[in-house]
Amino acid sequence: MSAPEVPRGAGAVVLDVAGLRVGFGATDVLHGVDLRVAAGECVAVVGGSGAGKSVLARTLVGLAGEGGPARVRSDRFTLLGRDAPAPGSRAWRAVRGRDVGLVLQDALGSLDPLRTVGAEVGEALAVRRPRAPRPERTRRVLAALAEVGLPRPEVRVRQRPPELSGGMRQRALIASALVARPPLLVADEPTTALDATVAARVLDLLGELRDRGTAVVLVTHDLGAVARVADRVVVLHEGRVVESGPVARVLAEPREPYTRELLAAARLGDGPGPVPPPGPVLLSGRSLRRSFPLPGGGRVDAVADVDVEVRAGEAVGLVGESGSGKTTLARLLLAADRPDAGEVLLDGRPWSALPERERRPLRPGVRLVPQDPLGAVDPRLTVRAVLRDALATAPGPRDDDDAGCARLLDAVRLPGDVLDRRPRTLSGGQRQRVAIARALASRPRVLLLDEPVSALDVQVQAAVLDLLVDLRRASGVAMVLVSHDLAVVRRVCDRVLVMSGGRVVEEGAVADVFDAPRHPVTRDLLAARAV
Repeated sequence: MSAPEVPRGAGAVVLDVAGLRVGFGATDVLHGVDLRVAAGECVAVVGGSGAGKSVLARTLVGLAGEGGPARVRSDRFTLLGRDAPAPGSRAWRAVRGRDVGLVLQDALGSLDPLRTVGAEVGEALAVRRPRAPRPERTRRVLAALAEVGLPRPEVRVRQRPPELSGGMRQRALIASALVARPPLLVADEPTTALDATVAARVLDLLGELRDRGTAVVLVTHDLGAVARVADRVVVLHEGRVVESGPVARVLAEPREPYTRELLAAARLGDGPGPVPPPGPVLLSGRSLRRSFPLPGGGRVDAVADVDVEVRAGEAVGLVGESGSGKTTLARLLLAADRPDAGEVLLDGRPWSALPERERRPLRPGVRLVPQDPLGAVDPRLTVRAVLRDALATAPGPRDDDDAGCARLLDAVRLPGDVLDRRPRTLSGGQRQRVAIARALASRPRVLLLDEPVSALDVQVQAAVLDLLVDLRRASGVAMVLVSHDLAVVRRVCDRVLVMSGGRVVEEGAVADVFDAPRHPVTRDLLAARAV
């Protein structure tokens, strides 16, 4: 298809790509993609897992070959009216940061864990303004961190990425892309790890940058984000543009069946439906407190005087802004961290207070499904080896290895042919299902799920959430679900705890809390992202 027309009122064309084709080895990933973005315009790119969205984003900043040698060809590829550097050219180093900024979704992998946040963001500014005086550079860095909503930026500039929550790291990464004010910003899932209020703030910031004349390419699976900030939307499917046009028209009156499928999957529904009634209290925390040191002295409470109960067969959601303490609380319940005060009990008996050698035989009953399943397994192992290792630690009579692997794959609805593949060759949804299967190997009574669908597109997300609900019905496993997405919590959970500043500020049945919130924090979360 021909390149779309620039909307009336937009500025000069900043990015103009026609017939873009990208391949790896013998496989083509993008097939003749056209994309044109003007100053003061935001174009969203959406599509399912494997559609080619992230390959497109990396190609636009000269990084298509980061995962291996890439073949990049195009009929036209201009930036600011000039031909873009040749694929793989060192000239891209001068273009990135100066003419185009990139925000990736993997903040922990994109930030140097040994450097301070101030050094990371300041380096991006130095590329654009190498002779800027140090005081001005410091001022611009602090302003950028404040602009993306990072609390206490004067403290955060001295911290290193591992000392920040996932949402804080993502905001620091966004600040590094924005600080130099490049005329084109490519944002690849920039709000994936953010809670509703911070995500809304970041999207509003992207809207403000657009209004000031920045051209924005927003790659996302969040159709709410598209409706909030984008002017036009491009729908990718298997590396091809299948539909494009103004956001209002495409979301309201999609012309292509694939676009209609995406919109249908985004509607997650209300509640888990009929599930067995909850049983007795299985996992509980009493007066839990956990604090961490601050740079320059002092400590901050990540969890402060929290009480929590999880009953057998129940699903409890933990929601709150980034840094509210929800992941720290989940780690305390998992006994991956020890509270400074209070105690976690399992079946009414000590859990967090036990020495690890005494807790180890009980661990198969409480399992974690991580946000990043790829980073949680040895990339050299096949899925078969991953599941066999998990089955070997299960208590009681052991399944035959093949029978056990087949049982686990059947539980998470994966075909048998994934067994001899390595996790890196699987899609995001398949990897998350493998992570759930591994956790189920020991027949746990409690699953702790840390943002299990945040990185998945809407179709895969809906399928994984349906899987979690079905697992509750079939096995009666209890779940603690940490999520920044309130729609995810509404779909899966019976009860919800809303956290702020390390404390539980509101709790109750999901429908009661979401339909009639009492606390301002809850109301802010709901206002930021309607569920």
